[in-house]
Amino acid sequence: MCRQGRTSRILILRLFLACSVTVSSFLPTSAQAEWYVGAYGGITNPGAFSNTTLTSATLGGGVTDARINDLELKSGLMGGVKAGYFFDARPWLGLEGDVYTLKPEVKQQVIVGGTSSRAVFADNLPAIPLRLTVVAFNIVIRSPAMGEIFQPYGGMGYGLFLATSSKDRVSNAHISPGFQLVAGARILLTPRWALFGEFKFNRATIRFSDIRGNYDSQIFAAGVMLQFK
Repeated sequence: MCRQGRTSRILILRLFLACSVTVSSFLPTSAQAEWYVGAYGGITNPGAFSNTTLTSATLGGGVTDARINDLELKSGLMGGVKAGYFFDARPWLGLEGDVYTLKPEVKQQVIVGGTSSRAVFADNLPAIPLRLTVVAFNIVIRSPAMGEIFQPYGGMGYGLFLATSSKDRVSNAHISPGFQLVAGARILLTPRWALFGEFKFNRATIRFSDIRGNYDSQIFAAGVMLQFK
């Protein structure tokens, strides 16, 4: 009986340590490789399109690489898929491929700019449709030691930003490099299925419709994940 009571107290203590955020980070984890795939959706909050230059035959009386004020972009919805792998020898370290698309379209607005000849102009810029498709490759670090149910993670990566837009009914596309930061957490529902939520921040210098500038955006997303061990 004493032996059983002692065993019960040990089991209770282990459960308590597994649930403790402070202490559980020191607990050992099983070394087991893991593949996963996921799908998600969310909302985007783009910043102003900054450090912008514009080439146009009509705006400002016709300008080439004119510096203009920052452009306002629309917030909107986004969706994506991702797949990744955590190593068996280092279960806290993983590699991830991430593909998502969004539409941070340019709002109709008044622009003020200047040319290389120091001429200043103001004009009305019509709304410009814009779609971004991002293909990113991330290094991800997670904390499996915090428990088998709740696992926070963070990472950073390199991405290719495909910007597609149209001007005067002519479509154009341009690919630019950029980077992104990721922070999130997943909650395991079963040994195979999990829910996750994450925040992304990305930045790139992109070109579309003869406009070039610095783009950055904040993304809040949630989705479902299937894992294979």
